[in-house]
Amino acid sequence: MNSVTKVDEGFFVAPQLDASAAEELRGHGIVAIINNRPDSEEAGQPAAADARLAFEQEGFDYHHVPVTMDTLSPEVVEQFHKAWQQVEGPVVAHCRSGMRSILLWALAEARYGSKTPEEILSRAGAAGFDLSSAASLLRQVSAMPR
Repeated sequence: MNSVTKVDEGFFVAPQLDASAAEELRGHGIVAIINNRPDSEEAGQPAAADARLAFEQEGFDYHHVPVTMDTLSPEVVEQFHKAWQQVEGPVVAHCRSGMRSILLWALAEARYGSKTPEEILSRAGAAGFDLSSAASLLRQVSAMPR
């Protein structure tokens, strides 16, 4: 069983997922997957196209928004936010450990959501993710004009 972690109402993060997690995901009410892993990040990782086919056959919406720390940008955060917001129901985002996915959630919340950076850090912490190193970035993004 995979470790799906609830971060906020309707948003979960997880490490690498495959379609064998379908029942667990349904148990959480999840209707869509956002894959944040670039293809070929590590040996044995399912290709996004294969994962899309498998998850769609299980009835899930599937989005691929690959990101590394080198490719993280405002455009990727916007792409992630759009993928998340177009889904009607709970979403799980995943990467190798869940850390990039929680960071994308945090940046999207800071940029487009209503939570303060402190609320974002608190929710991430409650979910088991320490984003304290991103606190100043979250404050900066949150202060941007909307």
